[in-house]
Amino acid sequence: MHLTYANVMSSIAVFVVLGGAAFAAVQLPKNSVGTKQLKKNAVVSSKVKNGSLKAADFGAGQLPAGPQGAAGPQGPPGLSELQLVFEATEFDSTSRKSVIVECPSGKKVVGTGFDIDGANDEVGEDEVKEATIDEVFIFEDLSGAEFDGYEQKGGTAESWSLEGTIICAKVS
Repeated sequence: MHLTYANVMSSIAVFVVLGGAAFAAVQLPKNSVGTKQLKKNAVVSSKVKNGSLKAADFGAGQLPAGPQGAAGPQGPPGLSELQLVFEATEFDSTSRKSVIVECPSGKKVVGTGFDIDGANDEVGEDEVKEATIDEVFIFEDLSGAEFDGYEQKGGTAESWSLEGTIICAKVS
């Protein structure tokens, strides 16, 4: 084989190109390669230093769950099967009256309310309602409540009603 000018020049060109690429790879400034310079799938597990990634670097469901934490404090009791229970009694005027309202078996009082009807229901600015709730007692075991009311002195209602309402629920 004889050497020609073309063979010599092509050989020199190959050495320059390969040598130049090797030189460029060794002489790159720090932090000069970024996302744009990386080819797709160029960074693989074997190229990543163990422990260098953070949880934010992973997608949802890609990291295994950590160990179970300690049990927290007991939460408040839950309520279910809410039920409104009321009892109304009509009275003639005068003395103190009461109504007892009880929850169905297995339920406890979780709220109360009341209403009075018939004793000056629609009062003006200067008038006083003739009947009033005086006290509400919730039973110690939370099974019911007693509502006490009376017609105020000088009341003129021929009859009036006192209604006690309780909210009952199963407490777990």
